[in-house]
This record gives sequence, structure tokens and C-alpha cells, in this order.
Amino acid sequence: MKERITGIIGCGNMAGAIVRGMISKGHVDPESILLYDKVIEKADCLSKETLCLRKDLASVLSEANILLMAVKPQDLSPLLEEIAPDVKEQTIISIVAGIKIGTILKRIGKRVPVVRAMPNIAAFVGESITCTCHNDMVKDIEEIKTIFSGIGNVVGIGEDFFDGITALSGSGPAYLFYLARAMISAGLNLGLEEDVSKRLVIRTLYGAAALLKEGSSSPEELIQKVASKGGTTEAALAVFDSERFNEIIKKAIVKAKARSEEISGR
Repeated sequence: MKERITGIIGCGNMAGAIVRGMISKGHVDPESILLYDKVIEKADCLSKETLCLRKDLASVLSEANILLMAVKPQDLSPLLEEIAPDVKEQTIISIVAGIKIGTILKRIGKRVPVVRAMPNIAAFVGESITCTCHNDMVKDIEEIKTIFSGIGNVVGIGEDFFDGITALSGSGPAYLFYLARAMISAGLNLGLEEDVSKRLVIRTLYGAAALLKEGSSSPEELIQKVASKGGTTEAALAVFDSERFNEIIKKAIVKAKARSEEISGR
């Protein structure tokens, strides 16, 4: 078996982002990535764009030593049962939400290295935070980090926390988009043109996120820097407090975690 051959099984949007990230960062050559999708056109399209090699499933299984599963949750179990006889010592990486390592091993029917990963939608612009966990069969975790570092940052975490990180960082971008939508709408109510309101909100959130990323001040400290005593920001924050906005956010994330637990079968 060739060294460092990654087989991508499922060529949807997230898989495409991962492949582009691996190549753009120079982590691999395109010919070391094999693409398979049951919808041939998807694999063809990604192959033409990236110069990776489209293969049939049997070829991916025989040539790749890493199998990255990027299919829909309802498709993973039957796929694993189908490929089980051909899986030898390959490392299986799953980015499928809600499917535990134990479930993957049960479907494969043998002890193999398995990694579970949770990137988020910011992978499309190379700014994902990807959480990973793995079983004790995985020997080279740095190789796994290399795959996902192409789309952003990578952090290892215990699988017991995966439902929580699904709710926090997997779903997290949608919470910011929700806030952005509300702020843009508020701008329209103030009489601004939509394109102006949208630009103001996007740049405001982008700049605020950059300050958080810089890391020299905590969120609380940054709030205090903006909110002068008796000023406009303090008036707005008072509404947030009276409406228990902080508790709403916490409650929403707990609800998302509970739903992740339901999906993963706890």
C-alpha cells in the first residue's frame, strides 16, 4: 500500500473544503488524494478542480491507507457494512455528525484505527475549529492534524465531550449568523439601506472577532472598553440583561447538546 494516500468517500461541500485545504497548504500532492462518491458527477467535479484522482470504491479501499468518510449520517452504517470485508489496517476518519467510534467499529466488525472529527462551516474560508478524538489504535495523530489544519485549527478532545462541542462550535457559526441577521434587520428599521446595514454589521462583527482572537483581553474586559458609563452601549446591554439574553444563549446550547445526544443514541 502506498504511503500517505488519503481516500475521500463522499465528495460534498465539507469534503471539498478539506481537500482544497490540504492541497493549498502544500500538505499533500493532488495525486495522493483519491476521490469517490456514489454520485459520479460530484467526484468528477472535485477531481477536475483539484486534480485529485477519481476512483471507484474498490480502488480507494485497496490503495488508500486513510479513509475519510464524508457521507450523510443515514448513509454511513450501510457504507461501513459494505466496505468492512475490504478494510484492513486503514485509519478511518469520520466527519459524520452523531456517529460514535464504537458504532463505527461495530459496523466494521474488527479493531481498526478510528478518528472522529467535527469541523464547522468556517472550513470553507480556512477558519474552522476542528475537534478530534480517536481510539487507541491510532498511532500517528499528527498525520490526522495535518489533514484538518488545512481548513483551520485543530484541537483534540475526549469523545465524551463531542455532543457538547457539536452544540458549541459545530453549530456555533449559526448563532453568529442569527445575531448578524437581527442586527441587519435593526439597521433597516433605523432607515439604512440594506447593503449599508449589511456592510456595517459584517465589518463590526469581523473586527470584534479579530479583537477576541488577539486574546489580550477577555470578553468581559472588551465589553467594558466599549460600554462607557451612561452611554449608548450600556443602554443596549441593559436590554440584553433584562431579557436574560445570556441565559437564552446557554439554554439554546444545552438544547443543541441534548439533540446531539439523541442523534448519537445515548
